[in-house]
Amino acid sequence: MSKKEKEIVRKDRRSFLSVLPLGMLGVVGATLTIAAKRSLEPQAAAAADEGWKSLGEVAEIAGEEPVEKTIAVTCRSGWSKTVENVSVFVLPKHDNKVLSSICPHEGCPIVWDGDSQNFLCPCHDSFFSDEGQRLTGPAAKDLTEYESRVENGKLQIKV
Repeated sequence: MSKKEKEIVRKDRRSFLSVLPLGMLGVVGATLTIAAKRSLEPQAAAAADEGWKSLGEVAEIAGEEPVEKTIAVTCRSGWSKTVENVSVFVLPKHDNKVLSSICPHEGCPIVWDGDSQNFLCPCHDSFFSDEGQRLTGPAAKDLTEYESRVENGKLQIKV
């Protein structure tokens, strides 16, 4: 290699090495910008499925006893996204009122007791009426009611 060619190669290497830190700084800047944008929009990142979820056809939800339904809800927390199954009770004889299946006392799952016609928390013996009102036990409040509506013949709840 001639002296002139060696000089050109050396200059090209110097040019590359002088531009490399600028490129790395650009990548770091872009990463920080994306992270800052996400942290400034927590509502959008927190609830990927915010809105209405279908529980099925109203015509299929009939009878005197509560009907348990399960829906999949996508939850986002920071960079992670998980799908959780949420169980609810639909009350056909009370205009399809929708109640949470979780006890407000300790978060245990509620069951329907057909004999007493009440909801029961088997963890601490809290009883709730067939409309979700607290009757007895350590639970301090009623079962949570979901906002619901009928759209195109389908029962939906707001999650």
